[in-house]
Amino acid sequence: MDNIIVSFNVIAPVFFLMVLGYFLVNYTSLADGKLTKQANAIVFKIFLPCMLFYNVYQSDIGSEIHSRIRLCIWAAGGLLILFVLLCLIVPRIVTQENQQGVVIQGIFRSNYVIFGVAVVQNMYGPKSTTTAAILSAILVPMYNFLAVVALSIFGEKRENDWKKIILDIIKNPLIISSVLGIIFSLLGIRLPTAVDTTVQDLAKLSTPIAFMILGGDLDFSKVKGNLKTAFVVLTIKLVILPLIMIPMVVMMGYRDADLLSGVLAYQTPVAVSSYIMAQQAGADGQLAGQLVVFSSVLSIFTLFVTIFILRTVGLLGI
Repeated sequence: MDNIIVSFNVIAPVFFLMVLGYFLVNYTSLADGKLTKQANAIVFKIFLPCMLFYNVYQSDIGSEIHSRIRLCIWAAGGLLILFVLLCLIVPRIVTQENQQGVVIQGIFRSNYVIFGVAVVQNMYGPKSTTTAAILSAILVPMYNFLAVVALSIFGEKRENDWKKIILDIIKNPLIISSVLGIIFSLLGIRLPTAVDTTVQDLAKLSTPIAFMILGGDLDFSKVKGNLKTAFVVLTIKLVILPLIMIPMVVMMGYRDADLLSGVLAYQTPVAVSSYIMAQQAGADGQLAGQLVVFSSVLSIFTLFVTIFILRTVGLLGI
């Protein structure tokens, strides 16, 4: 019973915030689609960068990254291998061409920067999110770049300006903040007290507001059609991939916050931005929207089950 309660307390806040956001946008006059779009930009450019920066900045990354280097290599290498396999297999199975890129990014691309750090923080506290923040710095640019590659190859509107693509990734606020956090931590640079407190306060706003916006962005009108394809994609993403990846992390000797950070790299829902990118690439925007909605809802339950099982077998302690 204790494991059920702990698992519930880790996941429930995420669910409640998403429900609150959905309720505010769809059933009150306090918020609408325009507000969520503006708020989403603020979260992406200010709150989340502050969170990623501060989580790395406050840690002794010089000593901590050494023990996690295998986990970082595993996460990045696993993502590349998965992407290559998907590019080889998906076109042979998915016959509708404008769905191929959507299926590929739907399986490999995750909303790790929001779910990964938040779930680890809910379970172990803000000081235990260093691994998740480091993995975010590695995986976020890879997600973005590989998504562009997939949609450029399998989408109708192909982006050939690779210089612009790489420049956009380098200018990503999440990447910049993560790199700055690493630099400040390695060099021992400390912020003035007033600045430190301000950044910390902004970082605390990222999780609740991000999940409320995610809930407000959910559009259940997109769930019609393509249900079979969506079911297969999400079964692979939320069930099969974790079953393959979790034993690998365990065999590398990682436990607790490090194990959870690694698991979440392959079990968090599809990134909301994947829907926008699919539309811009001329791919199946409806399917992309379905994957975002279904994965955001279903991941609440799959993550609960995963955390419960890992705690029951003693791999996640408190």
